[in-house]
Amino acid sequence: MAVAHHLARAGYAVSISKDGLAATTVLKRWRPDALVLDLMLPHVDGWSIIQDVRRWSPDLPIVVMTARPGESERLEALRLGADDLLRKPFSAKELIARLEALFRRAEVQTPTEGSGMSLGDLDIDRDRLEVHVAGTRVPLTPRETKLLWILLEEKGRTLSRDEIFARVWGGERAPGDRAVDVLVRRLRRKVDEGAGHYTYIQTELGEGYRLEAVPRAFPLRGRRRA
Repeated sequence: MAVAHHLARAGYAVSISKDGLAATTVLKRWRPDALVLDLMLPHVDGWSIIQDVRRWSPDLPIVVMTARPGESERLEALRLGADDLLRKPFSAKELIARLEALFRRAEVQTPTEGSGMSLGDLDIDRDRLEVHVAGTRVPLTPRETKLLWILLEEKGRTLSRDEIFARVWGGERAPGDRAVDVLVRRLRRKVDEGAGHYTYIQTELGEGYRLEAVPRAFPLRGRRRA
């Protein structure tokens, strides 16, 4: 497989699974540093694998490869918890650059003074990549952690979708691209809809998103968010 060959040449130790069932079996026995996943796999497809992996490894970096042109498949992969997506054909250099960027975000370092920030009952430690809401740890993917940190750095200011895309993915957002909305929805589900006395990710219609601690007006139970 060409992808495995290029990763091995770049110095990575690579394990290959040729179908989804074999991949799921391997992943449950051995946790890699990252998962490079093709969506179109026999027996168990890539979307199912993402969903399964996120149940027991919420912080494992996942890069998805796909040749499918439709946007819905890409958005579904992001919604389920993929951190990045590459459309085939792509260069080996691009894949390696994406992986290295994810590793930098996921790397756990020795905490340093000033590495943490708080808002309401939300606490985030950037170096440890740990997030707590009302004292309960909330497991986030590397991409979700990056988004939360950006919003926390700019708390109170509304960031447009274009600005969020540029700072999270490092590029220009295509017209109509909904990746930001999908990522925000994932993050909101974890930090807004769990324990705690506040909601955090606020929507400015037609403008974007901002982070602000807003006291809950009523109990969350039975409440639904579109």
